[in-house]
Amino acid sequence: MASTEHRTAQALDPRLLGELQRRVDRLANAFDLGALEGHGETAEQIRQYYEDSRLGYRFVHSQEGAMHMALNPSGTFDKAGYEGQVELAEERFVESTVDVLELACGNGFNLEILARRNAGRNCFGIDLVESQIERANQALRPYANAAAAVGDFQALALDDQSQDFVFVVESFCHATDLPHAFSEVHRVLRPGGLFVVIDAWRTDAYRAASSFVQEAAANVELAMAVSKTLVLADWIELAERSGFSPLENLDLSDQIKPNLARLAKGADKFLSHQRMASFARLLLPKSLIQNAVAGYLMPITVDLGVHTYRLQLLRRDR
Repeated sequence: MASTEHRTAQALDPRLLGELQRRVDRLANAFDLGALEGHGETAEQIRQYYEDSRLGYRFVHSQEGAMHMALNPSGTFDKAGYEGQVELAEERFVESTVDVLELACGNGFNLEILARRNAGRNCFGIDLVESQIERANQALRPYANAAAAVGDFQALALDDQSQDFVFVVESFCHATDLPHAFSEVHRVLRPGGLFVVIDAWRTDAYRAASSFVQEAAANVELAMAVSKTLVLADWIELAERSGFSPLENLDLSDQIKPNLARLAKGADKFLSHQRMASFARLLLPKSLIQNAVAGYLMPITVDLGVHTYRLQLLRRDR
C-alpha cells in the first residue's frame, strides 16, 4: 500500500467518497452532527467524555481495559493487538531507560504490561479521570515498580528532568494547548530522553480535500472530544520548535483497519434500527452516542488518506 504522502497528490477514490456521503447522511438522520461543535475544547469536556464513554470502552471496545485501537498487521481483528502499542513503546527503550511515564494512562492497561515485564524500571502514569486512575492502581497493585495518579499532561506535577522515557497512546491529540503540552514533556525529560506518541493526525490530503470531506474528518475528531487536530507535517514542525528531534515516523494505519471495520460494523447495526437509535439518543450519555460517529466515519477517512495513524519517536536534544 502506498504511503499517505504518496497518496496526497492523487484524486480521492470516488467510491469511497460515495460511501462517506452515505454514512454521513445516515448519521445525520439519527443524530444532530452540529452538536459536536466545540466538543473537547476544555479539560473538563475531555474528562466527561471518558466518564460517559466508560461502558462503551468496556463492553464494545475491550473488556480487558484497553482504551486504544488494536494493531493487527495480519489484517484480521485479534484482541491481542491491544498490546501492540505498548510493545512498540517498549521496543524503543534503551539501556539507560529507568524512569518511564505514560501520559493519559487510562485504566492502566499499558502500565500493567510494562511493570510486569520490566521489574527494574519505574513505571508511572497520569490521567484526568479519577475513576480510571482507581482502576489503574488496582491493576498495578501487585507491582512495586508502578503507580498512577490523577494529573494533566499540560501541567505535570513532576520534577524537571526526572524521566527517561515518556509515551502516550491516542491522547496527545487532546491537548488544548499543544505548545505547552510539548513544553511540559520537554521539561520532565532528561536530555537525550525519548518521547513516543502513537496517535491519529490529518494528512496533506486533508488540505486538498473538499469541504465535505474536511467536515466529515472534523466530525470524527470532535466525536472523540478532539478539538484541534493538526496536519502531521505541522505537528512535527511544532515538535522541532519545542526542542525535540524527530527520529522515527512509523505508519500504522493499515494495522488499525481491522479494529475500525469491527467498530463500523457495530455502528452500522445500531443505525439500522432507527427506533433503537432514537431511544438511545434520549437515554444514553451524549458522549457515548457520539462514539458511533467516529466508529462509522473513521474507516473511510483513513481509507481516503485524510487521516493517518502513526508512531512518532522524538528525542529531547536540549
